[in-house]
Amino acid sequence: MKQIGLIFFSVFMLNSILVAEPTISSTSTSLEERYGDRIEIFGLKFKGPLVLCQVLIAILMMITFLQSSFDKIINRKENLEFFNSHFANSPLRGFTSLLLSIITVMEFIGGFMLVYGIYFVFVERTTLWIFYGFILVSLTLIALFTGQRLAKDYVGAADLIPYFTLVMLGIMSMY
Repeated sequence: MKQIGLIFFSVFMLNSILVAEPTISSTSTSLEERYGDRIEIFGLKFKGPLVLCQVLIAILMMITFLQSSFDKIINRKENLEFFNSHFANSPLRGFTSLLLSIITVMEFIGGFMLVYGIYFVFVERTTLWIFYGFILVSLTLIALFTGQRLAKDYVGAADLIPYFTLVMLGIMSMY
């Protein structure tokens, strides 16, 4: 008798699972519609979770690229020696001084564009300049990646992929 009851219960549960209507309606609201500007950290209000993520990614990339550009400016001689030895057997060997200057400028401008973008988020409530900064930073990463591949430093090239992926996530979150 218990087995028959268990069978009927199992058939009832399976039937209710297979025939059940979806519970999410097409009129569901987004987080922004539901909560508006309620994301607040240290007194700073954010439009939504995506803007917060964009700002945090921008801060990380800003630190990365400004530190790297300042290092290339302050220690130019050591960086040029590294570039000369790193690219000695690549098609870039005669252009290392020029390429070091170009990469330094790209990192510097990209980092400061993100600084301005973070400021702009809080003043104008838009992520437009973070978007522009992400574009420049992604182009810089592509240039660095290309250089590493031409130098046959495949590990160094692979190390750039997480940074690029993070920047792409930041760009894709700006719909």
